[in-house]
Amino acid sequence: MDIIRGACHIAGLSLLLTIVNLVAAATGPAPPSPIETQTPADIADGERLFRVHCARCHGMLGDGGEGPSLKRPTLGHAPDDQALFDVIGEGIQGTGMPGTFGPNDDELWHIAGYVRSLGRLPAEAMPGDPEVGRVLYETKGGCAACHISRGEGQGVGPELSDVGSRRNLEYLRRSLTNPDADFPMLSSRMTGRTNAFLTVRLVSPEGEFEGLRVNEDEFSIQVRDLSGTIRSFDKHTLLNLERAFGHSLMPGYDTVLTPREVDDLSSYLMSLKGDRR
Repeated sequence: MDIIRGACHIAGLSLLLTIVNLVAAATGPAPPSPIETQTPADIADGERLFRVHCARCHGMLGDGGEGPSLKRPTLGHAPDDQALFDVIGEGIQGTGMPGTFGPNDDELWHIAGYVRSLGRLPAEAMPGDPEVGRVLYETKGGCAACHISRGEGQGVGPELSDVGSRRNLEYLRRSLTNPDADFPMLSSRMTGRTNAFLTVRLVSPEGEFEGLRVNEDEFSIQVRDLSGTIRSFDKHTLLNLERAFGHSLMPGYDTVLTPREVDDLSSYLMSLKGDRR
């Protein structure tokens, strides 16, 4: 009986090892993404197809329009290449993102490869000291009063936690010295014009207010001031309402910071890649 039990035990172990090996083989390393082997010609074809099928919403350069900017290293609905392929082909249910009809699978992968290329910034040397820039960000620049970075600050202006992965040095330096030059844009049903961070100035019986429009309909408008406070106004009671298209509430820092400090602050912003502390 002991011999039989031993033989059964060995047979059981052998069967278990066989099953483990089969499972490991079935769940082994995923095959490489087709994007990893694409050639410059494939990417160029993806750009051509993107302009035909995607540019109407995402802009000819992929920097946004009715749809969001794709010039980001991380896309919320496409954390990996397969998910990006699926989103391009099938769309996103419950949103304005439709599926793409016409291109075959190879062409969809070309589009996906081009979209991935939009989120890759070439390596650039920092012009200043990012640690000095961090101190300027928190003190002299006062940036945390309007922006969130790594979970800290006010959310009046755009999120900056990964801005170094999304914007190059030229853009960052220009945004510090001339904020109106590259204003974030998004379509607006109310006006037929575009502006995601639309500055409004209004006069109500309670006084004058300036801030960012949060929401607006036929009867009311909600505005967030620089302290982060949201105020709601009945439009029929307003004495004046001005929508300042192309104007940023952010001041130009060329008169506040020295050229060296602009370099240091730009370098700090370049260092913000979305990683956690």
